[in-house]
Amino acid sequence: MPYTKAPNRFEVVLDALYGELHFNIAAEEFKAIRLWREVVGSHIARVSEVEKIVDGILHVKVKNSAWRNELTFRKQSIIHQLNHRIGSPFVRDIVFK
Repeated sequence: MPYTKAPNRFEVVLDALYGELHFNIAAEEFKAIRLWREVVGSHIARVSEVEKIVDGILHVKVKNSAWRNELTFRKQSIIHQLNHRIGSPFVRDIVFK
C-alpha cells in the first residue's frame, strides 16, 4: 500500500490530541511555551528561557538584570502577541526572573 499522506508535525498531532481529550488548558500552556521563541525572536530567546506557566502567568528566566529590564518594557507587547497567536487571552502576565 503506497504512502499517500504527508506526515503531520508532532506539535500538530499533540494539539489535536489535547483538544480531543479536553485538555484545553494544558494545550494552551503548551502553545504559550512553544510560541515564546517565535514571538520574542531568536536573539531574545537565547538570553531567556520559559520555566513554567501557572494560572496564565508565564515565568521566564532571563540571563541578567539588563535583559530583565528590557523585557519588562516589552512585556505588554509580548503578552499581546502570545495571546493573538494562541487565539485567546490565556497569558495574563509574565514574570521575569
